Amino acid sequence: MSAQLPLGIQLQDPMSFANFFPSRNQAAYDFIQQLIDIQGEGSAFLYGVSGTGKTHLLQAACQHITQRGGSSVYLPMIQLNQLSPEILEGLEQLDLVCVDDLQAIAEFSTWEMALFHLFNRLRDHRIPLLMAAPLRPDELGLNLQDLVSRLFWGGIFELYPLDDVTKVKILQQHAQNIGITLTQEVADYLLQHCSRDLQTLMQWLQQLDYISLAQRKKITLPLVRHLLANSK
Repeated sequence: MSAQLPLGIQLQDPMSFANFFPSRNQAAYDFIQQLIDIQGEGSAFLYGVSGTGKTHLLQAACQHITQRGGSSVYLPMIQLNQLSPEILEGLEQLDLVCVDDLQAIAEFSTWEMALFHLFNRLRDHRIPLLMAAPLRPDELGLNLQDLVSRLFWGGIFELYPLDDVTKVKILQQHAQNIGITLTQEVADYLLQHCSRDLQTLMQWLQQLDYISLAQRKKITLPLVRHLLANSK
C-alpha cells in the first residue's frame, strides 16, 4: 500500500534518504533508517531550528516505506491542529507514522491526549513513530506530562544546520538531477547574496532553471547577478 496522505497533504519531491546529506546529523540519519528497517516498535524525536532537515528525514522515511511496498502517513500538525483528533485513530494499522511540527498541538488537551493514546497503540502494535519539532519534548509547552515522558522513550536527536560546503554539494546535486550545471562560482555567489537557508536556495535554483530554459542560456554568474538585482 502506498503512503496514506489525508486531506490532500503531499510529500515534497524529492525528499529521500539518498539525497539527504547527514553532515553532523549522521547519528539521527542512521537511527531512523535502522528503526524503520527492523519493522518493530520504537520511536525517534528530532528537534532543531528550521532548515536542519527534520521534515526531510520524516518524509524520506515515508518514501522508503512506500518503495518497500508498505503503508505510512506523514502528518504536519501545523496544518491539522484545527481538525478533530479523531484523524489519529486507526493509524496503528500502518507500517510507519510520522508526526511533524508537534509544537502546534501544545496546550490543546484533546490533541495531546489523542497523541498519547496513539503512541501507546503504536507501541502495542510494534509500529515505529517518528516525530519532529523545533524544541525538545519538555520545552514544547505540553501539559500532559505522561505524553512528554513517552516522547523521551525513543531516540532524541538535535539536528544541526548544514555548513556552506554541504549546502553547495546539495545545490549541485539537485541541479544535476534536474539536468543543469551549477558551477562552484555560481553556487558560492548564491550563498553570499541570498538567504542562506536551503529551502530559499532551492527556490532560487528553480527560478534559474526556468529562466535559463526560457532564454536558452546557461546558468552563468552574469545571469545570476541580473536575476538577483531585479528581484530587489
